[in-house]
Amino acid sequence: MNLYRFGLALLFLLCVNWTHGELRDVVIMQTTDMHGVFEDDDDSQSSSWLRIATMVRRIRQREEGKCILIDCGDNAQGTLTTALSRGMAGIIPLKTMNYDVWVPGNHELDYGVERFGELTDAVKDIVLCGNLYIKGKEPFLAWRLIERNGVKVAVIGATASYAKNWLLADEYEKLHVEKAFQTLERILPQIHQSKPDAIVLAAHQAWFEGSDTRGVNEISTIAKSFPEIDVILGAHSHRLLPGQRLGRCSWYMQPGCHGEYLGVVRVTVDTDRHVVVAVEGNVQAVSADYAEDDELRNALADYLEAAKAERKRLIKGSLARPVKSYGRPGVSCETSELICRALAEATAADVVLHGRLSKADLPAGHVTAQDLFELVPYENSIVTAEVTRDELAAIVAEQWRHKTHYSYCGLWGADAKITKNAESAVITTLWKGEWPANGRVKLALNNHTAAGSGRFTVLRGILDKPACHTTDTKIMTRDAVEAYLAKRENLVISVGR
Repeated sequence: MNLYRFGLALLFLLCVNWTHGELRDVVIMQTTDMHGVFEDDDDSQSSSWLRIATMVRRIRQREEGKCILIDCGDNAQGTLTTALSRGMAGIIPLKTMNYDVWVPGNHELDYGVERFGELTDAVKDIVLCGNLYIKGKEPFLAWRLIERNGVKVAVIGATASYAKNWLLADEYEKLHVEKAFQTLERILPQIHQSKPDAIVLAAHQAWFEGSDTRGVNEISTIAKSFPEIDVILGAHSHRLLPGQRLGRCSWYMQPGCHGEYLGVVRVTVDTDRHVVVAVEGNVQAVSADYAEDDELRNALADYLEAAKAERKRLIKGSLARPVKSYGRPGVSCETSELICRALAEATAADVVLHGRLSKADLPAGHVTAQDLFELVPYENSIVTAEVTRDELAAIVAEQWRHKTHYSYCGLWGADAKITKNAESAVITTLWKGEWPANGRVKLALNNHTAAGSGRFTVLRGILDKPACHTTDTKIMTRDAVEAYLAKRENLVISVGR
């Protein structure tokens, strides 16, 4: 008899466990790494923020009351439109389209920490970023509880914590930065107390199959360590990952870059038990079938008109033949040769360290501002430092060890002899003549390279020495190249002295 009652009780418990409470769903839409692609003129494809706005509007109409719209950063840099507005044009869609959450990316810092503060202040009500904030200002919220369709979703925001290796020391010191993992350890107990039906991490970080030796991206570790996170929205690496399971429970999505896709995730929850019972994710291609959104175009009108005029602006200098981007910087690349000459002239540097910044060639004849932007698409400033012969040799050897990487920079202004495995190098000749009596030459390079990126630790260690007097000149690389071209007619670029 007791065994019979036990069996009935066990069956009852199993039935209760299998029976769902009320099932409700929410639809999460994600954009990321838009890089200022607002309209067709910004990109060779038909993807754009104006078309995505139309897609979002249609999905909101179809899924009324269920939608959450999230952007995972890198909007402030990438096109002439963003460059002219110093990133502010990339904020307009966030406001006009009524985004619920924005997680800033690393390129939001391209115009400096002060400008970063202005960009985030413009949409402070939707910024989520628990692992980075500006010292002396109120920290950003780390998470927010958003309710849609009777479902409570805890959305967490975190950016890449690698700013120390992307910014010069004086800029980095203005920030408080910690690992996203540490932020999650701190805030997840608070989130659990709010009893959300689902937990979403929106991060300007990416997932990779292998290990991330530099430690830029923490997604793999996070998915394994925090199985209570139901959905992870990734960014930063520009990969297209329509959706896949990570760890035991987390669903990961990353909708590529430049507005080619809109990420859409449907999350179904049992609101009685506060658990997710299903996640269905996909990416929707953005095509010319979607008309551009009039409301967003009107909001962006002044920025787009300014960019349209700037694209056509002629730079006085003309080229007798194209400047080609192929080849190895410092050896056979005409693009890096042009940039090095421009940086040397702008700063009176003895030697320059630079590579190419894109695959674009500079056309023969008159050069437009659009041509120049495609050659120099980043908001880099010029840094100078006073280095010894041995220090320069060590810097050159380290660069050569990374010669197959896109961030490799070649040497201009001196000749070097490098050992077979680039274990060391010797500076044999200074093009300007004898080595200065004080033992140091002025080196010029861009601020991104000077920060080291976590790859060039020898370079960063040398530039951090007080004796090097490392200085950010605040002269922009693009401006230096424009000034160099404007002074010369029928310029022909050949590599070497």
